Amino acid sequence: MIEENKIIHIASDEKFIDSAYWQFEQVFPGRNLFYLLVHDCSKALKYVKINERIKLIKNNIKTLKDLPKVFDNAMIICFHGLDYHKSVVLNSTPSKYKILWMLWGTEFYNNPLIFNQKDIIGQQTYNTYLIKNPKDALMANFKDLFRQSIYRIKNNTNSPSKEVANAMKKADYCGILYKEEYDLIKTKVDSNLKYFKFSYYPIEKMVLKDNHMVRLDNILLGNSASYTNNHLEAFQILRKLSLGDRKIITPLSYGDENYKFSTIKAGKSVLKNNFKPLIDFMPVHKYNEYLLQCGIVIMNHYRQQAVGNVVTMLFMGAKVYLNEKNTLFKYLKSLNVYVYSISEDLIATNNKCFELLTNAQQLHNRNIVYKEIGQEILISELASQFEEINKF
Repeated sequence: MIEENKIIHIASDEKFIDSAYWQFEQVFPGRNLFYLLVHDCSKALKYVKINERIKLIKNNIKTLKDLPKVFDNAMIICFHGLDYHKSVVLNSTPSKYKILWMLWGTEFYNNPLIFNQKDIIGQQTYNTYLIKNPKDALMANFKDLFRQSIYRIKNNTNSPSKEVANAMKKADYCGILYKEEYDLIKTKVDSNLKYFKFSYYPIEKMVLKDNHMVRLDNILLGNSASYTNNHLEAFQILRKLSLGDRKIITPLSYGDENYKFSTIKAGKSVLKNNFKPLIDFMPVHKYNEYLLQCGIVIMNHYRQQAVGNVVTMLFMGAKVYLNEKNTLFKYLKSLNVYVYSISEDLIATNNKCFELLTNAQQLHNRNIVYKEIGQEILISELASQFEEINKF
């Protein structure tokens, strides 16, 4: 068994941290200590429930650099995502500790030193939103030229992109649900990084009721107001299909505000009355009512994104179309899930693409999701993997 020392967690006030806390406490009760990095320690937290094993740390560079001094005899340090401030902590952490980095995605895909945005954004989306005019491009290059010097002088750190890239290389393990995504990360991060299976949400925490199944044949498109949804490309695909009176339910309640309003305008122009954007935050039960209306799901991400949404919809019996560039598509295919390709099954077929899954196919997918991310299996795997880490 793992020794009685604590497992240190470096996290922030995000909605999935409570689930991580719950999972780790199921396996190692009373041994977890969470440090939440916040801008203001006097303000109430938005998502995380505070208790005696959750401590607030102000995002002050000197404080963050000194934080590893209080780790004492903890053997494993878990970093939940790697933004600039968490990376400052990791880069200040002595090598005697084993480092587990729970991937969030943003730190990897949004880092220009690691990943080219052109690889994960469709051509139309890129041309519409991301091509800078010559003056803007010149200014961006000018800022990049001096950013490293500014951070070195002001904080005695690297620039955020460099700080995060360095932190990734110091990690010993990468926590992610499936190995296909880890394999991609390993090719970009030159280190001895090892795979660690982890999911923030057991399926039981993502569905309100076990008997919830999709009821209608509306279409759920994307998960947020971000470029990587590639909405414009999806609109052009959908406009060529016979939609009937189906609603294209498009969540845009969080993300980039300018992108949200541009997407609404484009969606209404191309899809007319079929287009139904969700632009306001709503209670979970109300949002789930929309999900239950969607027997078809189209997620046109070229990168790993919206994993929770996808597995939830699979569990509830939806027919899911993914971009085949997405490692999530490869993972689900390897599990023998009934999941479909946007280019081969949505574009290349006729109106059969909107036929819902049969009851047998729905049950097949549900059983696979249970076996992969049911809370009992996730907790068991968490315990066994820490046993392996503790042997080295």
